[in-house]
Amino acid sequence: MKLNLKRYLKLSFIYTIGAAFPPILQVIVQPIMEGKNRLNQIDFSQLAISESITTLAFVIVLFSMGSTLARFYYDYLSDINKRNKMIASIFSSMLLRGIILLFIAFIFQDYIGQLFSQNALKNFGSYGYLCIIIGIARAINLSAVTLYRNEEKVVKFIIINIVSGLARAAFQLIGVFYFEMSFIGYLWGSVVGSSLVSIYILFDIYRTTGFSYDFILLKALNKFSFPLFQYEILSWGLMFIDRFFLENTPNALGIYDNAMKFALGIQLVIQGLMAAFQPEIFKLMTEGINKNENTIKQISNIVISQAQIIVAISILPVMIFISIFYETQLSLSSGFIAIIFIRFILRAQYTVFAIPIMYLKKTKVFFYVNSLVLFFNIILNYYLIPKYHAYGAIIAFMIPYIIQIISIYIIQQKMIKIKWNLKKVLYYPLIIILITSILEYIKIQYNINSYITSSIIIFIIFIFQIILYYNEIKNFINKKYKSISI
Repeated sequence: MKLNLKRYLKLSFIYTIGAAFPPILQVIVQPIMEGKNRLNQIDFSQLAISESITTLAFVIVLFSMGSTLARFYYDYLSDINKRNKMIASIFSSMLLRGIILLFIAFIFQDYIGQLFSQNALKNFGSYGYLCIIIGIARAINLSAVTLYRNEEKVVKFIIINIVSGLARAAFQLIGVFYFEMSFIGYLWGSVVGSSLVSIYILFDIYRTTGFSYDFILLKALNKFSFPLFQYEILSWGLMFIDRFFLENTPNALGIYDNAMKFALGIQLVIQGLMAAFQPEIFKLMTEGINKNENTIKQISNIVISQAQIIVAISILPVMIFISIFYETQLSLSSGFIAIIFIRFILRAQYTVFAIPIMYLKKTKVFFYVNSLVLFFNIILNYYLIPKYHAYGAIIAFMIPYIIQIISIYIIQQKMIKIKWNLKKVLYYPLIIILITSILEYIKIQYNINSYITSSIIIFIIFIFQIILYYNEIKNFINKKYKSISI
């Protein structure tokens, strides 16, 4: 199958813009809430812990049904009744897990609150249920956009993302300024905005598919999703365990997490790329991996390249934005942007190497690899954060994640031999990570301005792109030149 590059890039652009809209709104909303007599770095540290709990609830409720839906959708293309039953059962199972999670939180709320040192976080009952409800809504919303993506309902995909982003941002502002000027007000706003969208989605899904909870069908789906769920739990640990180590130093946590919020926006944008990448790769592999190897490689190269370009063009604007619009110590988070953003290149690499394993349904691999990675991450966090604070957390993420990328690549090659262009998908991206880390060290040692080192990193990324894709760029320019001449 030959790649329709124009169609793929068009879909990739649309899905990226759709995924980018909600985090862009969050970028706009947060500085409005921050400042004198408004939220400060302490409040943002509490939001950091709340987001950790929300994401854990999201992972548990979702149970990797987004990836499961994307994979099994193609197994039921010829049977609409089974497909509808599968879709309805997936959403019903998420609702059930959400109810069970709320019940467990009710029973253990006092014990959970004792995990934290800040008084505002000790009263888990005042915010914990809100975090869980947001997680439930987020799982429903993500599964819906996954479904619309597979059905190629691009308009619905865009509308849900836009409405979700607008509703959440609007009610967050209402919650903070008219309900309570604290992280509690923010969470109440998120609950209302997210829930309105998820209720509409459930109505729309069940109206189309009918209500169903098929135990036999879910058993087959859960067999596929459980190892992925284990992986997501471990990934949650990799992404958020540092917040818990930093919780007893609220200033450091607030500054660090503010940078991480912008990074999460970049991650969601890159997930938009995956929204176009994953279905295309599954289709190609269904038709025959050997037959379509060149096309699979071509799309994978594009994804890695797009991820690097997105990171590069985002660094300076985000740094400038933070410097201008944040009034409290949160403005210091601009110095962390480059080193934090760059790690999402690793995320794109991981996805490229993981997709073939996922296609084979060998999902147990992810559990074993990520258990090892999380073990290293926790050990490094434990020893490095007390001494290096935010930079300890960054180092504790980078090293295990590189181990993860190399491990998953080796395993993938043992399962399916794909002759990757390793310069494009492995070596050069890792060199960018290494150079960025070295520049960050030099910046700290010699007190160099963050804008200088960040500009060097951006320059290197684009130089590498030109080196790697020189022939493609040359051919594109020649074609354009000929068409203009004619």
